[in-house]
Amino acid sequence: MTKTPFYAILYLVVLTIFFLLSADFYLKKGFYPPSSDEFLSNPSKYAGQNTKFTGSIINITANSFYMRVNQKPIKIHYPGMEKPKFGQVYTLVRLNHDGTATALQVHNLSYNYIKYILSFFAFILFLFIFFREWKLDGWRFAENA
Repeated sequence: MTKTPFYAILYLVVLTIFFLLSADFYLKKGFYPPSSDEFLSNPSKYAGQNTKFTGSIINITANSFYMRVNQKPIKIHYPGMEKPKFGQVYTLVRLNHDGTATALQVHNLSYNYIKYILSFFAFILFLFIFFREWKLDGWRFAENA
């Protein structure tokens, strides 16, 4: 008995699932809120809609702040903004016709970047411990005796 039909059927199942998920995304795309690129390319089309942006703070003034979303600056009207420490800002905004936004809610994700630094050091520690116990022998791992 050959395994070729099994792999062909498995390939077709995975391909069908991928196609169904892709079709679902593209059919429902009109119901999703606009992205920052869509908004910045045509602000008057999306004026009055609510969406969410996450990014880093560029500059803070008394009544507004600029944040970087997808490497592009967006002006957000929100008085009394405080810059997060080592992190980002998550905002729920109402889009304006002039290419700016008005914040409805603002959440500072302070110390958000610290978890990436800690994860890097934890991964290095994991590799150190793993390769003290195991060695790579050809294409498989063998116990390091």
